Amino acid sequence: MTRQTSSAPRGELVLTGGTIYAGPTEDAISNGVVVIRDGKIAAVGRQGSVPVPDGAETVDCSGLTVAAGFWNSHVHFMERKWADAANVPAPELAVQLDAMLTRYGFTSVFDTGSPWENTRRIRERIESGEVPGPRIRSTGDVSSARGGCRPKWF
Repeated sequence: MTRQTSSAPRGELVLTGGTIYAGPTEDAISNGVVVIRDGKIAAVGRQGSVPVPDGAETVDCSGLTVAAGFWNSHVHFMERKWADAANVPAPELAVQLDAMLTRYGFTSVFDTGSPWENTRRIRERIESGEVPGPRIRSTGDVSSARGGCRPKWF
């Protein structure tokens, strides 16, 4: 993969030449182009059918696969490392989120039960842009029987 940078307006990135899987029910696009503007996909298609912004940063993805972000539909933020999420330093929280989720392509997750206040704080820090991470949806507090398997830290 080669990356060319220029004096493009901040926030424009173009992925070129890869095989793109834009969705689970769509055919693969070979020799594709993805235009990303301000962190959002602005256009997808075959090279020649999608205009590439002049001066945009480009990444040659020839021989690579580009896929839509993944959902993880069953996560918990119950390990001790997630405790007091409002006060975990941003770089540390970002590393933890990357190790568990974003490095695997998860752009959205569904928390099926964790300490709600803590999960809410993680979500707020992501949504504010303070730390990179996936969209978090949650059922809220975990339910367990008295004496059940609740972590001791919450």
